[in-house]
Amino acid sequence: MNMLNNKDSQIEKTAHEWLMTITSDQANDADIEAFIIWRDGNPQHAEAYAGISHIWNELGVLARSPQGENLRKSVDDRAGNDNILTKFIQAVKQNLRAPQYALASVAALIALVFFMQPPAIQAPDIYQTTRAEIQEIVLADGSIITLGALSRVEVLYSEDRRNVSLKKGQAFFDVAKNPKKPFYVKAQDTEIRVLGTKFDVHLGPQDLTVGVLEGRVQVTPKQLKKKPSQTKVLTAGQIVSTTKAGFTDNITIAQVKPGAWRGGRLVYKKEVFSKIIADANRYYSGHIKLEDDSLAHIHVTTSFDVHQIDDFLKTLPEIFNVEVLYLSSGDVIITPLKRTKNTQNIAFNNP
Repeated sequence: MNMLNNKDSQIEKTAHEWLMTITSDQANDADIEAFIIWRDGNPQHAEAYAGISHIWNELGVLARSPQGENLRKSVDDRAGNDNILTKFIQAVKQNLRAPQYALASVAALIALVFFMQPPAIQAPDIYQTTRAEIQEIVLADGSIITLGALSRVEVLYSEDRRNVSLKKGQAFFDVAKNPKKPFYVKAQDTEIRVLGTKFDVHLGPQDLTVGVLEGRVQVTPKQLKKKPSQTKVLTAGQIVSTTKAGFTDNITIAQVKPGAWRGGRLVYKKEVFSKIIADANRYYSGHIKLEDDSLAHIHVTTSFDVHQIDDFLKTLPEIFNVEVLYLSSGDVIITPLKRTKNTQNIAFNNP
């Protein structure tokens, strides 16, 4: 029994350490990747982290509230430190809805939050897909996120707004309406405010593209937040792209239905070849590389199943002057047989 309790205690301690890591300003992609591997590697890890992060977020709200201030004042300052913490934990238990086992195991966290500094950064829920995986996630409010392959989002709901950060890849959002609690998506240097809608956000190699299937979204590049006139509002069937420098173009009509990829088929109409290859790489077992920049900006119209990318690659030499080289490592190199004009439009479909 003691060995089991010690194991549980160690798991909770590790969960606490991961919480401190991923809410730190110094957290990077490698830290997040390692955390996800730890969390998803064992149901006990996921349960322990869920309990710790719940307390962290709830304590942050409580500590900054009038009730939190009253709790601090209710503790007898003349008592010993251990007695203060014991009384304080008892008071918190009466004001915080959280698993009792977790409250007992994070006394130090409670002391940190209330006696030092309430957490400025809350712990997000992190969702990530692997290569060739498409995953549907139902959030607490009924909103649905569909993640494309090799994609990651971080979700954090507060009392007055719903925040999602798209860290990489592609995601389609079907947002539950709640005017009192607006829904925001942040990707790169762009913020998207949802006005009740279904829409797609795609992080490409060079830009970010937002496409609306239903409803409206408001798109604001970071550097333009103080210039409302530069904010663009998209309606159904429209798309817009941004980079770190701002909008790349005006709002245009979507050539392909936003979110069409959710069915496992990638569809493009007059899209630059480099973007198509970047998407294919998120679903392909190896790595596909364009050997020459002359291929990158060719505009291509095509569609193919995410599980039949090899068939798509085999059709390329039949359509234009390229050679497709398969390496023993599983990687693929596409090289031109002769230079191709950037303005060329090529259409082909892979059944």
